[in-house]
Amino acid sequence: MWGVRNAGAAALAIVSALCMSACTALEGLEPPPLETAFHPLPPPAEPPVPIPQSRTPPAPGSARAEIATWLSANGYRDFQVAALMQLADTESGFRPCVIGPGGYHYLYQWGGTRLRQLREYAQTSGCPQLKTQLAFADRELRSESSFSCFWGATSTPAAYVALRRIFGHGSC
Repeated sequence: MWGVRNAGAAALAIVSALCMSACTALEGLEPPPLETAFHPLPPPAEPPVPIPQSRTPPAPGSARAEIATWLSANGYRDFQVAALMQLADTESGFRPCVIGPGGYHYLYQWGGTRLRQLREYAQTSGCPQLKTQLAFADRELRSESSFSCFWGATSTPAAYVALRRIFGHGSC
């Protein structure tokens, strides 16, 4: 039993001596500089600051130019742009926030269910931005089968007549 105790004590002494000598060997070493220890990811980029849209509707001349540009950029053919421009002039005089007789509102004089749908689409009870009104009109034109005669027209007069007939609650 005495030999086991001595052997255990000797083993403990050897391990302690090795640990101490290993610690002394490491004392002279310095840690690597912080820059080389790790390469942190750059901070996330700041989100782009949205360009505030004017809450004031554009004047008719500016609205006219913006409407033509928007329609052309969104794939409408020249005669379709001309027909939609003529309709905007007839309906609102290019005034995006006008309220006309009979409770019709905005650029294309939406009323009733269509006005409610526009407001839901725009998520506002006030006058939607001009581009929002154009996007809503585009959605109506492209998603409702009642507008097929507009898409089948091949001239400005035919497209305009189709728009007047449909927006007047008719059909092709």
